[in-house]
Amino acid sequence: MAIGTIMTRQLEETIDSLDQAAALRVLDAVDGTLDALRNDALGLGDTPEIQELLRRIDAYKGHLARQRSTLLAIDA
Repeated sequence: MAIGTIMTRQLEETIDSLDQAAALRVLDAVDGTLDALRNDALGLGDTPEIQELLRRIDAYKGHLARQRSTLLAIDA
């Protein structure tokens, strides 16, 4: 199993165990960390490896956005 899959599953389990406000704070913190990593990667140059790293970071950010939308839909 890929490390990203394990990390995503662990994050989902953590989010599911928290109340909505705490879960949103965790998602925001993880999103901010991914933003910082993405910015760091952009500064390392333009190689196929960096492009793959950016693609993966963007995929994680997309997953976070879907989780956030799901949480916010609960209150709607």
